Amino acid sequence: MCDISNARKSFVWVIWVVLVAQSRASPQLDLPQYEPNSANYPQNPSFIPNPNYSPYNGVYATQGTIPQQTPEADRGYKDIGKAYRGDVRSLLQALELQASQQCTNNVAAQWNFETNVNQATQLEALQAQQTYSEFQHAVWELLNHAGNLDNIPDSRTFRQIRYYSVIGPAALTPDQLDRYNRLINDMLAIYNTASVCSFNDHFHCGLKLQPDLNKIMAKSRNWDELQHVWTEWRRQTGQKMKDLYEQMVRLSNEAANLNNFTTTADYWSFPFESPALELDLEDAWTEIKPLYELLHAYVRRRLREYYGPERVSRQAPLPSHILGNMWGQSWSNIFDITQPYPGQNFLDVSPEMLKQGYTPIDVFRLAEDFFVSLNLSAMPLDFWQGSIFEEPRDRVVLCTPSAWDFCNRRDFRIKMCANVNMKDLITAHHEMAHIHYFMAYKNQPKVFRDGANPAFHEAIGEAIGLSVGTPKHLQALGLVPVSVEDTAVDINYLYQMALDKIAFLPFAFVMDKWRYDVFNSKVGKEEYNCHWHILREQYQGIKPPVLRSEINFDPGSKYHIPANIPYLRYFVSTLLQFQIYRALCQAAGQYVPGDYTKPLHKCDIYRSKEAGNILRQLMEKGSSQSWRDVLFQATGDSRLDGSALREYFRPLEDWLRNENLRTGEFVGWLYDGDYCKQSIETAGLQVYGGFYNACSQHFASIFILFVCLLVSRITR
Repeated sequence: MCDISNARKSFVWVIWVVLVAQSRASPQLDLPQYEPNSANYPQNPSFIPNPNYSPYNGVYATQGTIPQQTPEADRGYKDIGKAYRGDVRSLLQALELQASQQCTNNVAAQWNFETNVNQATQLEALQAQQTYSEFQHAVWELLNHAGNLDNIPDSRTFRQIRYYSVIGPAALTPDQLDRYNRLINDMLAIYNTASVCSFNDHFHCGLKLQPDLNKIMAKSRNWDELQHVWTEWRRQTGQKMKDLYEQMVRLSNEAANLNNFTTTADYWSFPFESPALELDLEDAWTEIKPLYELLHAYVRRRLREYYGPERVSRQAPLPSHILGNMWGQSWSNIFDITQPYPGQNFLDVSPEMLKQGYTPIDVFRLAEDFFVSLNLSAMPLDFWQGSIFEEPRDRVVLCTPSAWDFCNRRDFRIKMCANVNMKDLITAHHEMAHIHYFMAYKNQPKVFRDGANPAFHEAIGEAIGLSVGTPKHLQALGLVPVSVEDTAVDINYLYQMALDKIAFLPFAFVMDKWRYDVFNSKVGKEEYNCHWHILREQYQGIKPPVLRSEINFDPGSKYHIPANIPYLRYFVSTLLQFQIYRALCQAAGQYVPGDYTKPLHKCDIYRSKEAGNILRQLMEKGSSQSWRDVLFQATGDSRLDGSALREYFRPLEDWLRNENLRTGEFVGWLYDGDYCKQSIETAGLQVYGGFYNACSQHFASIFILFVCLLVSRITR
């Protein structure tokens, strides 16, 4: 599903980074002519669908149809300063008009590219994004040179000025910006072109992350094959970009300084409006950690039973390559070998949808009906005419589901190549939740047409998805004949969800905790990799399958690191969605704390006007107020906490606790040796459960070490 709010800024920024870097290197885009049916037509590297796409890290952009440019629009931002004569409100009026028009032009070009991928639309997308970035820079310069902005009449006006004055890397000088663009472009080029050779056939090379390597990590149960893919992917990506990343960090911090922040960490924290954000997040994680440790202990036992105690230790961290995902961020792909109740499958209404003759447009009509039942408005006619719900046959479309705001208060669209199945039914509701968010805050000033914080959009979309996937709601749609009431089915359902949502939380936390330490100069280049693995062990309880060293740069194997896209919003949205869902369910009378007949995980808010009122309150303010105020006014909560998530998973947590007690499982993990060393000589030694299968430490030379490794490989 898509990620909204500030993802619109970061995603479009990455697009511009790659495209502008290419354009400055050469005035012409070196692309073949567009051939829709040609398998050889290359994708624009900046628009390749995120290889890590999941409900927690989908792609978002805004959109529309390109209007005809007028001479006034061509001048655009160049004349914006003429409106300012010392009157801040006049300045904001001029900014409102110009910002909306510039946004519309830019978003429309991105929409045209993503829905018709060819050379011409790519060039238009490049030009539109470059123009929009120049507009942002012009506004930033104007605000920096306006002499009396200290005398701003009220807090709302001050907030608008402050938001307009934060433009990220666009504040860099042209030379610095060009260098920054090139660094990210070079790192993304390494990432997007990386490939490895097959484990079983070393002459079969060219295996790409998507779909080849992701499929192997998800489906293979061969320990050595998984270790090979895990290691080779990191050798072909992160290891090649460590120097580039260090240079990018310096320029990113310089851009933060120009935006009046101390470091990039402060810049990324700005939308969350907390003076002690890192402490707030640590507190939230501390609330979730007991549940995560129970899940971790259970999964470790099941993997130990599958792979053997010589490979998975009883008390050690989990080897990260056997968790069903390249980065260990989701464990859902190992559900089949770890499920609590084999054979007790939970609900999937896909066959019934096909049997009843559903089409993709019907799926979105169901989504519209859901929101209308909450007393929210129906979709406007333009939405149905402009959106894409199925993959066209006459052109190439980037099919990643996304919701688009045209920036003109009337044009909103969804782009999705939907299929008739339960997964896309939930995704359609998720995307339409974003559209309702757009429509709710459309009357706010342009600068406030965004989520209350970067996680709000996604949290609301996911909260709706929690309701739609319940047996009660599916029964109301006529897709389930009778409600399913079975403890084993319930536990399996919650367990698979936990493998996604609970396992994801420490990963998301570590992603930006590591980067905050880097941006704040707590960690230098000589410690990048080992600090990464220290945090992974500390928070996730996982370890690399082979010893690592500082010649490696394993963080760079994850897309968001070289792209320099913040990840913190995914951690926050995963917690926040359950807080919002709990408030909606209480308003609907479908959840009563302490009442076992109305557990949180079975709540459906369908047809609840009271829940709709809370949704409206959450959405209509946009980012015009602090997210804490918005949340408090609608739900009574004013901080991020894990209690709602714990309550949702309460039946599973009780089951895991009892199961771990029954089997005498150790809960938690013990540090069982160094996972990363400074010395190159120690890199690559195999890691097994609780110990390293290293050769004698008395051998000093690299040659003898190599022979030792070779012998150990032959004897395996």
